[in-house]
Amino acid sequence: MEKLQILMSCYNGKKYLKEQMDSILMQDCEEKGLAQASVLVRDDGSSDGTQSVLEEYSRKYPDKIKWYQGSNKGAIKSFFDLMAHADSADYYALADQDDYWMPSKMSTGIKKLRQMAGQADEMPLLYCCRPALADKNLKLLPVNVDNPEMRPGFGNALIENIVTGCTTVFNDKLRQMAVKKIPQFTTMHDRWMYLIATCFGRIYYDEKPYILYRQHGNNAVGKNTEKLAEFKYRIKKFQKDSDSSSRQALEFLHIFNREFKKSRNHNVKYNGKLLKLFIYGKKHITVRRKLIRTGKLYRQRYLDNQIFKVLILFNIY
Repeated sequence: MEKLQILMSCYNGKKYLKEQMDSILMQDCEEKGLAQASVLVRDDGSSDGTQSVLEEYSRKYPDKIKWYQGSNKGAIKSFFDLMAHADSADYYALADQDDYWMPSKMSTGIKKLRQMAGQADEMPLLYCCRPALADKNLKLLPVNVDNPEMRPGFGNALIENIVTGCTTVFNDKLRQMAVKKIPQFTTMHDRWMYLIATCFGRIYYDEKPYILYRQHGNNAVGKNTEKLAEFKYRIKKFQKDSDSSSRQALEFLHIFNREFKKSRNHNVKYNGKLLKLFIYGKKHITVRRKLIRTGKLYRQRYLDNQIFKVLILFNIY
């Protein structure tokens, strides 16, 4: 049987950690004969007693759960550290400390990765799904914002992240590429994985939720359910991240430039050209105009897409 390792980062997560652990232990991927699952947890310097819960579960399930203590680095560096210290496995998944997974979450992702692997040998492969938003008691929240059907692509990954890390399942090739050289700058670890998968491999975005994404006010990354709150959040985010996309793109080129040069894959070559245009556009308005006209850079929502065209024209990306 193939192997799956679930990588969880914890920080002061004692309150909801047991529910999350129990939902992970109830995954049906072994029952279905797909993969033998294990969990590797990194504590990111908790001070609320999270470690006692981790120790309890590792003693109760010694063949399933391992954890180690780390200093406080924040979610991005903590997850990269986990991927770098992961055991050898065929598949990996990322987990937050406060969600609840439906029993078929892992098996669904593994089945889709197997289908993708049949079409793409030795490519980084990424599966993710849309999270179902829930309150602190795991009661589903009504969502009043527009959620269009997602269209993943490298031109989208350059300017937006649609991948929620705790919904992902990915192959070892993607993990290896993610930790080949850990980026000095990225907006989020899951967006970095989105960039890798869409640039060099394949991604599948599942519109069906397999996770209850708990919203309790202290999330490292949360989601809004009301249109006004979502609009205000996006405006603030555009202002805050005025140059983050271009900085991230430059880091991506620095790390993977050799892969672009040696690749004979037409799509990879094209993505490399788009990446360089995106970076060069910071210095040349003619290039920015070209980027807008091509339509290759896009955000998922129509209004966001129109706003971002203006931001690119004025060199705010």
